[in-house]
Amino acid sequence: MPSSLDSSVESVLVAIDRLPAEAQQALVADILEQMGTTGRRLSSRARAQLDHIVAHLLPRVPIAGRLDFARDFGALDYDLPAIAAAVEADGALIAEIMRAEAGTELAADGPAVRLLGQTRRFLDMRIIAARADLTAEAAEALAEAGDARTIRALASNCRAPLPARALNLMLARASHDRALQEHLCARTDLDGEQVRRLVGLISDQLKARLYEKLDRAVVTAARQSASDATSAKARRLRLDHGSEMTTQEVRDAVQAGALSLGEAVTLLSATDRALPAMDMLTVMLDLDHDAVLATLGRTRIEPFEAIARALGLDEQVYLTLIAAIHRRWRKPMPDPRFLLGRYRCLEDSAVDARLAPLHRRDDDIGTVEQFLIDIPDNVIIGQK
Repeated sequence: MPSSLDSSVESVLVAIDRLPAEAQQALVADILEQMGTTGRRLSSRARAQLDHIVAHLLPRVPIAGRLDFARDFGALDYDLPAIAAAVEADGALIAEIMRAEAGTELAADGPAVRLLGQTRRFLDMRIIAARADLTAEAAEALAEAGDARTIRALASNCRAPLPARALNLMLARASHDRALQEHLCARTDLDGEQVRRLVGLISDQLKARLYEKLDRAVVTAARQSASDATSAKARRLRLDHGSEMTTQEVRDAVQAGALSLGEAVTLLSATDRALPAMDMLTVMLDLDHDAVLATLGRTRIEPFEAIARALGLDEQVYLTLIAAIHRRWRKPMPDPRFLLGRYRCLEDSAVDARLAPLHRRDDDIGTVEQFLIDIPDNVIIGQK
């Protein structure tokens, strides 16, 4: 391991560049060996420095050495993005692995694929996962034994139809993997039950993307399932005040992908935090905060109807938000059937018109009234 780890990466690279080629190659091998035995004791700063150093040196290593390194590196459980990017961008390396596999039946051989997983040859597994001639047996083995990158590569391979068991295994690993969720949303071979499972994991933005590719009947069933789950969650959160997250914790969870926007709005609304919920939606749409607050003071639901529709919020999330707003207003909530009828029929042009005076502009002071001009007189808060 280099003795100058505490120096800047740039100075280390300058010193390494002066070494003979053989010494540079030996250094790469030495670093990998020591990372494998002592890497868990390295500081995050030291790992980051090693990441950049090895990524800088790797292209200079002969193909046989790069192949050995890439396979050994794949067996390490480290987040080293520079090295990973260098390996995956190495066309000659990928071609060499594909050439070595050309005379094998790895794309069809489940036990052989599982053996790759047991020996942690994940780079080989990712290359197999991208093949168009992948068999159902090999796909199941990849889904069982692959690491996170292998699973994402398998999910993104839309050229190969995947068996139900492989898809179910990937769904089981998708709860906290946004990239995997995105790849699964792009697939067209999910059945109705798998769609419902996926809808329960993904954000509202991904739901909209998923629904575009599905039959209307499947979409209707998935939406109903999501609505039922959201409604149950709202009731549970409403009763369970002892375990409520702080508003900042909710924001952090959305940022980290641990909560979807709909779940966050449900949680805040169900625990009578309508203002923080509206703040979150305002930021998402880049609206003027003061204009939205002024609208909130006028006790009209139309702008909030438009905000929820613009973000594609689930119907039950929308109702939970409107209920929280009415509790803040100390007004009776309109009949949910009336609200949902309006929400479902709201056209994009109407959404745009209602949001226009709420967008950030230097001259939008006093324009909040504009969107109320065409509101029918019979649409009043408290209407049953």
